[in-house]
Amino acid sequence: AREAESGDVSLSGRSDSMPLNALTPVVNRLQEAFAPLGIAPIDLPQIAVVGSQSSGKSSVLEALVGYDFLPRGTGICTRRPLILQLLNEDVEQDWAEFAHSSKKLYSFDEVKRTIESETAKVAGTGKSVSSEPIILRVHSRNVVDLTLVDLPGLTKVPVGDQPQDIAEVIHKMVMEVIERPNCIILAVSAANQDIANSDGLQLARLVDPNGERTVGVLTKLDIMDAGTDARDVLEGRTYPLRHGYIGVVNRSQRDIDQGKSMMASMASEKKFFETHPAYSRVAHEQGSGFLSKRLNSLLEGHIRQVLPDISKKAKAMLREASEELTKYGDGGAQTSREQRAHVVSAIQGFCEDYKEAVLGVSRNLDDSRLYGSGCIREIFTSVFPDEVRQIDAKSELTDDDIHIVRRNAVGVKADLFVPNAAFETLVKRLIRKLEDPAGHCVRKVSEQLKVLLRDVVKTSPQVCRFDELKKRVWAECMRLLTEKTFQAAEFVQGIINMQVAYINTENPNFEKIRAGVYKLSMQAHQSTVSAREANDRESASQERRAAENKARPRGVKQGTFEVCVKGEWKQYFVKVVDKSMQLYSGKSDTSPLRTIPLEGCAVSDPESGNEVEIRSVTEKGWIRSKSESTRLRFKSAEEAATWSNIFRLMADSDVGIHGSSWSSASDSPEKRLSDRRSSMGMSAAASMGVHGSPSRRAAQSLSLTEREVLEAKVLRQLLEHYFRIVQASVIDSV
Repeated sequence: AREAESGDVSLSGRSDSMPLNALTPVVNRLQEAFAPLGIAPIDLPQIAVVGSQSSGKSSVLEALVGYDFLPRGTGICTRRPLILQLLNEDVEQDWAEFAHSSKKLYSFDEVKRTIESETAKVAGTGKSVSSEPIILRVHSRNVVDLTLVDLPGLTKVPVGDQPQDIAEVIHKMVMEVIERPNCIILAVSAANQDIANSDGLQLARLVDPNGERTVGVLTKLDIMDAGTDARDVLEGRTYPLRHGYIGVVNRSQRDIDQGKSMMASMASEKKFFETHPAYSRVAHEQGSGFLSKRLNSLLEGHIRQVLPDISKKAKAMLREASEELTKYGDGGAQTSREQRAHVVSAIQGFCEDYKEAVLGVSRNLDDSRLYGSGCIREIFTSVFPDEVRQIDAKSELTDDDIHIVRRNAVGVKADLFVPNAAFETLVKRLIRKLEDPAGHCVRKVSEQLKVLLRDVVKTSPQVCRFDELKKRVWAECMRLLTEKTFQAAEFVQGIINMQVAYINTENPNFEKIRAGVYKLSMQAHQSTVSAREANDRESASQERRAAENKARPRGVKQGTFEVCVKGEWKQYFVKVVDKSMQLYSGKSDTSPLRTIPLEGCAVSDPESGNEVEIRSVTEKGWIRSKSESTRLRFKSAEEAATWSNIFRLMADSDVGIHGSSWSSASDSPEKRLSDRRSSMGMSAAASMGVHGSPSRRAAQSLSLTEREVLEAKVLRQLLEHYFRIVQASVIDSV
């Protein structure tokens, strides 16, 4: 841009008289300066080589240079755009150099290896492509001043390890270059294929439908089918182009393998056109030599035409860049070392600004609200402690929680004092609840540091002048802030984990209440002893009353009736004494023939008016009980009803109720006893959870002894005191 500006008068005023070798270096320098941007901000005049992979593009370029320097092989070979700058200079030996290196290369085999290595660096070792160009300058007395852009060959089907969208990627890359109005399109097509199927011409027609800036090149004329030629295409009768078509004959793969030189190839090409009956008339307008001269002439005219506009745009860009550079301050940093020192100084200044903002001594602080370090201090001294203290042991642990954990800790063994396992289980549960407020504290502090960082990046004079440096500083600081936030969160989690891992019951502040705890535990123990002694006294009193009742005369009811025992009716003298019925053969007998227990028996209503049936349990068992039936026949229904009531009064209330009766065999004593046991089993099952663990309802219905109630109170007091100690410790540590 500076060179274009310095020569503005000459270029704009006498560009018609200047040789191309004076114009080309200016365009080349602009092209090199714009190459890292991908798409140049100024539409520079250039020639883009377009064609399919098998069209012979590489051979055409090598013929223009005069050396074999491009990678060859199957599939796609050109995987990065190659900006080829041919410079006609009076040199003793031809040499080449790359824009990224100042090394002179006199061997074009080394040029080929460098292209392959630079391509692999950017596009990888596979078959993928990249839009980042390679710039190659060739200095020779045998070339014309010319600049060409070799683009990757067009393809339709991905092969090998090529990406599936390789066709779309190459198509987009080529279109971005040839759609610019100042680009001359060199469309390379194979003559042994139908010109209508030429990929290069099809793509050129999309951006240049009238063929105003397209030059056609026909290759492989020497291998067309016998009896056919491409004369109609060369003369523009098939698909006309403004700049026409030029035919070339390149070296075959066999010629390359046999080491045929470029000079020999050009001689063979000239002889082919001069001796071929279809092309001899136009032989002077065909061949690689004519192609290079024609391209040189087109590029020179195009540069002369657009150079004034390029100079105008370059001057405008230079003014904008100078104004932007002025905003960045002193431009004395010219060398790489000075520039690095300038960047380091800017970063150090930014760090100082951020440090002042965190400490609260910055002049750029927002005084209209709680901000920066003041907000961080508020989080540490007020917000976080309040969230921690809101976790109350009284509300977090219910009585049921304490009773269940205490009983689980005791297990099947009897306990003397409050179990340590229950205390540790419950206090760890409480400590874990501190994880949420601790995590909130870390996130809130991180957000405040992020706000400070954003404001300092915007206001710091050290970095805000440089847009790219500002973006890099912001990105790196955010990366560090995110990394340190995770580390802080892990550290805070470690504080909670340490409190959970070791329950320090020997803490001096906790020992102050241990004496009171032991005192309450002894009270619970004494309460249990007192309750047991009271129960023993009550049991002894009940036994004495039962003995006194037993010593009293027993009530006796007797009479003579017909009794059916084991299916046989017989007359007996019957006595009902102390819940049993005794059968005698006569009134004078002293020893009963049979004793039938009435406890737990079932008595039927009088049948046929004067018969009563008694079903009594003779043998009790948990699974099965045995019973027998005894029937009595009375003289009248009134007498049967009287004795039926007596039998019912003798029945035990634990099995049935006084005066119980049945109407069918399903209400037998065995059935009633079985139903009672089943109901007991269902009650037990109802008090269990799905997997046999006590449910919350069962815990609420637990019958607690006075000692258990006292132990629960002691345990709650221990938990509350210790949890307050842990809360204070966590607040201080965080």
